[in-house]
Amino acid sequence: MLKLYRKALELHGVDPKRVEHGTIVDTVGIIEKGRSFEVVFYETDDYIYVFEIKNFSDKGVIDQVFIRKKLFSALYSKPLKVFVVTNYIEREVKEKLEKEGVEIIASYVVD
Repeated sequence: MLKLYRKALELHGVDPKRVEHGTIVDTVGIIEKGRSFEVVFYETDDYIYVFEIKNFSDKGVIDQVFIRKKLFSALYSKPLKVFVVTNYIEREVKEKLEKEGVEIIASYVVD
């Protein structure tokens, strides 16, 4: 899906070719010690870019984003830039995430 939104990501300073899919393990017990989480991210000298990629983003995406923000913040010293890349997002979810500094790239906002 990142390929679909390639131009939008580039406008936000993201290099879609560098984005990786992997896992992050909670080694310090932020959520649950030893638990692993799937993540889509990439790292530069200045930032760690973290992505949540969904077809439809409802209230569940809020928890997923906050978990990843907490984990990356605890395990890395670099500042984060967090993105939700989605086809559809609920307006309430979009507004809440934007207040938290999350960049939203979406095709449709659903009321």
